[in-house]
This record gives sequence, structure tokens and C-alpha cells, in this order.
Amino acid sequence: MSDSSPKRPQKTGPTYRFATDQDGSTEEGSKPQGYLAPFNPTDITAQQAALDMMKLTSEDVLYDLGCGDGRFLFAAFLSVKGGLNCVGVEFDRIYYERCLTTLATIPPCKDKVTFHHADVCTTDLTPATAIFVYLVPAGLKLIEEKLHSSLRNGVRIASYMFSVPGLTPVKTDSTKGGCKVHFYDSTSLPS
Repeated sequence: MSDSSPKRPQKTGPTYRFATDQDGSTEEGSKPQGYLAPFNPTDITAQQAALDMMKLTSEDVLYDLGCGDGRFLFAAFLSVKGGLNCVGVEFDRIYYERCLTTLATIPPCKDKVTFHHADVCTTDLTPATAIFVYLVPAGLKLIEEKLHSSLRNGVRIASYMFSVPGLTPVKTDSTKGGCKVHFYDSTSLPS
């Protein structure tokens, strides 16, 4: 049986190594009480699907909620000529520190990409023009109203793996391995 889904062109460019534990592993970090998602790196096909749907420009301010090791933000920054402002929010200190370590190895990002060791439930999303989110369904439910409010303000949202409660995606893309990326805009809101 062959896969008839359209193939995305693979982008080439500089390769950056993501920070890992000292022993070289990329195992999940500590699980702070109240965490909203396990570490699950966004694969390259899902990153590209989200980037294609979001159509980011250098004028955007992209927030990544549950950013893990920051790989989506780095890919987004490098995909836009001149980069864009990016804000990663990560609750797990181990992954937050990995973001900072990786950031130090990508000089073009240092003035436009920032990371916060914070709880997405208390993070102010008003500066965002685009949001990428990976949280489990219970986590998405906790920030449902924040995401709905963002959409009402014209923000574009891509959700990796799980759909946002109460919204109808404009588009859903199944990636290699069966993971889904859901895209939302203001038309996704209930009438």
C-alpha cells in the first residue's frame, strides 16, 4: 500500500544540535506538579505543517505554549527571512534550561527569541499574533478561554496532536507517523 498524501519539500539549511542531559540522553525531565504535557518533541513534518498553515512573517510575535526544548520556535525563526519575535513558555525547568543552552548556539536568534520558565495558565498572551501549542487535552481545557480570547483578537493558532476544546479547526493535517496539527483562526469560534 502506498502513501498518496502530498509530500512536503524538505527544507535544508543549518543544522543545530539541541541541548541534552550530560549523558547525551533526551529523556523526559522532571515532572513538576501540575504539568500539562509530557515532553514529546515536535517532529519535522509536524513543524512544517504548522508553519505552512500559520504563514508567519517577520511582523508576527509567535508564542509556543509548552515549548519543550524550543525546537519549533527555532524552526519558525529560521523559516522567516530576517526572523520573527518568538516567546517560548515551558513549565519544566530542565527543558527551559535546554532552550537557553540551545539559544546560545544560534546567534541570529539571541535578540528575537526568548524563553520563560512559567505556567501557561498564568502567561499573558496578548502580545501574540500566532500561537503554537502542545498540551494534553486537560491542559488545553485549562487555557481554553485564553485561546478563544486570542482568536477573537485575530491570533492564529496551531495545536499539535490535540484539538482545542470548543473550536472547529479550519484545517487539520495528519503528519508522518499519524500525528495531527490543527489550525484555528477567528472563523473557528462558535457562532
